[in-house]
Amino acid sequence: MEKDSLDQTLQGFEKGSFDEGFIEGDLGPRSKTSLRMHYEAQVSVIQKQLGNLEEIRGELGLSQRKMAQLLLVDPSSWTRWTKQGDEAPPHIWRALQWYLALREKIPGLTPQYFISTHPQVLHQKALQELEMERQQRTESMENLSSQLQSQLQVLSTERTELYGEIGQLKKDLNFHKKMSIVILLTSIFWALAVLWFWKGL
Repeated sequence: MEKDSLDQTLQGFEKGSFDEGFIEGDLGPRSKTSLRMHYEAQVSVIQKQLGNLEEIRGELGLSQRKMAQLLLVDPSSWTRWTKQGDEAPPHIWRALQWYLALREKIPGLTPQYFISTHPQVLHQKALQELEMERQQRTESMENLSSQLQSQLQVLSTERTELYGEIGQLKKDLNFHKKMSIVILLTSIFWALAVLWFWKGL
């Protein structure tokens, strides 16, 4: 009797009676534990960021079969998930999120890198592309550094010229101050002389 029950349980596993979204520790395939609800909330956030499964597949330019190969799942699973309203397991969404994030950081990390039967060739190609990108960025940084040095030299020259002009303006201002004082004293002297002359008459 116990053997029959065990056989039925094993057959249930073989037929995939449990939902792909089953989380370790759940009491059943559809039980809503707090952990499961937390994962579903995270999936909702990822879906808002990335779009639905078919949109992601379209962005990657893959067929359904190639997409299944990328995720290491049976093609029928992908078809079932998309028909059921993107009900892929949480770890599939997380894998897609990680992959798309890595693809932005590492341009050579194309889907073919994972799907190809010759990953070593693609690995070398990815390394070459990374090296080329590194060289381009190095050249760009060197150009920016050179331009910055040129700008600093121009600014230094302009600053020196400005200080020179300010110094000259200060000298001119002092000269004009002195001349104003001399002219004022001369005017006062002549005014007194004229006044004294008229009094003398």
